[in-house]
Amino acid sequence: MENKAEIAIDIKNLTKLYPGRMALNEITFSVKKGSVHGFLGPNGAGKSTTMKILSGLIPESSGTFSVNGKVGFLPEHPPVYPGMSVEDYLQFVFDIYSPAQKNKKAVADVMEKTGLLHVRERLIGNLSKGYQQRVGIAQALVHNPEIIILDEPTVGLDPVAIADIRELITKLKKDHTILFSTHQLHDVELLCSDITLINNGKIVVTGALEGILKSLKTRMVISAHVEKFSEENKKEMMAKFKLLSIEFSPDIEKSQILLKIEANMTSTLKREIARFLTEDSIGLLEFKEDDLSLEEVFKQMIH
Repeated sequence: MENKAEIAIDIKNLTKLYPGRMALNEITFSVKKGSVHGFLGPNGAGKSTTMKILSGLIPESSGTFSVNGKVGFLPEHPPVYPGMSVEDYLQFVFDIYSPAQKNKKAVADVMEKTGLLHVRERLIGNLSKGYQQRVGIAQALVHNPEIIILDEPTVGLDPVAIADIRELITKLKKDHTILFSTHQLHDVELLCSDITLINNGKIVVTGALEGILKSLKTRMVISAHVEKFSEENKKEMMAKFKLLSIEFSPDIEKSQILLKIEANMTSTLKREIARFLTEDSIGLLEFKEDDLSLEEVFKQMIH
């Protein structure tokens, strides 16, 4: 059981009802302090509703949640004023949080942290979408929160801007707990230690990313390099091991044959396949099990 002092966000049986629709149905999960927690789900699953409740923008219908620290929130559409300069806008946001404390250094620090110093005097409306997103993240950081909640921080961005935001999140995780929703599964694999998957307002799975991938693994994909392989070998293996598929093609660069084998997971199958491929008629040279991708897990869980 996790120590409460180690939990940044704790959600229990959280429910949100709209007229004629249940957006959240008694969801329960927690976010550990110091983690980058990915919140995944298709459109309409309940991600934005959850984040708005945690940020105090809308009330819950029932259930409880606790947030252990100050929160900074980036909605899906950043709440920026296009007619203001970057620096003036961030000072304006800081003044809302701390009206009695005129602190120029806090604004300068957050612009440096988010890579905005060189555009500090430019109007937000004249910035690229990627830089407007940086301004949105900066406004979530300007009051130095312990917890940052980011709703789809890379949505609608070009590949270069997405890479920039990933790099920024990597820097921020040193000093903050981060909960962010995304459709970019590659973001989660690169950045997250933990994930929660939500679908139709219900939690499907939550926990450490590595553990979830292992527990959901019902099939395996094996890559192997061999000296020789034929259609006869393929037919024999398909029948002998009841495989899902075998693909083989020449690896011209290595003068070898590359096999891709897909099979349902059993405790001994990998060892049995490796033993079969070591026969002189085939000649095993290299053998490894490919990692199951998060995209495969995602599809498997919501269908």
